[in-house]
Amino acid sequence: MKTAILFSGQGAQYVNMGIDFIESVPNLRTRLKKMSKILQMDLEALLKDDKKINDTLYTQPLMVAVEILIHDYLKELGLKVDGYTGFSLGEFSALYASNFYDEDAILKLIKKRAELMQEASINNPGSMAAILSLSDSDVEKICKEVSTNTDIVVAANYNSDGQLVISGSRLAVEKAVTLAKEKGARRAMMLNVSGAFHSPYMKEAGIKLKAYAKEFEIDEPKSITYKNTDAKVLNKNEVLEEIENQISSPVYFKQTIENMLKDGFTRFIEVGPGQVLTGLLKKITPESQVYNVSKFTDLANLKEIIK
Repeated sequence: MKTAILFSGQGAQYVNMGIDFIESVPNLRTRLKKMSKILQMDLEALLKDDKKINDTLYTQPLMVAVEILIHDYLKELGLKVDGYTGFSLGEFSALYASNFYDEDAILKLIKKRAELMQEASINNPGSMAAILSLSDSDVEKICKEVSTNTDIVVAANYNSDGQLVISGSRLAVEKAVTLAKEKGARRAMMLNVSGAFHSPYMKEAGIKLKAYAKEFEIDEPKSITYKNTDAKVLNKNEVLEEIENQISSPVYFKQTIENMLKDGFTRFIEVGPGQVLTGLLKKITPESQVYNVSKFTDLANLKEIIK
């Protein structure tokens, strides 16, 4: 049985996420302090701050830090992992877990990513919306229909059948939401986000992040990782291109899971705050074994896996 770890994406964060791990495993607090020095921010204090934890400048490094700590503890306990993927931000945790980057590099990369995405959101304001119960092709057609040269909206997150998130200028997204409702969408709702993530409005951020990423050494992977941008396995020579394109390209999560199933994965463990990916997995592959490790008490559910 092949086991995959999937890392949660931005939006799943909550106050005190990961604190129970830090308080239960002494060496994790030591590592968190080391991470704080690398990032030049007090991570434990930020995890307890109900405002800053939702500020993208802090959310992204906080989530990756927590996901890394939980992952490494699971490996320390003896969990055997055959492959990884991550949802948007979570892909950076996967880049670390599969050994493309060391801890120092991945933390610096995610901090820069957060800064560049915030900058792009200010320079190119936008929004996102979730469309439920329409086919992917119907939503894609709606996006094309309402987009203009100055206001673009695109499919951004392919979550599961009948659940697709769109992203673009606020005007175009609002028009797409209205049209989706007219075409029979069960729900079409604006999301509370700070920018048009995974859309062309983030392209400049991707270019700058790739330039920054060239400063860091890329290692040979020890496990396979599936890309957000095309749902295929990531090769070492594609890492910089993936880092650039991932910010402005759609997240093909549904297609990634479908490819992992074809490759023999039958057990999936979501690592990180919340249970968003766990819910999507149960829709995409109800026959698979699906676990979630968000809180320290969730480890009890893995007793049969970790011998």
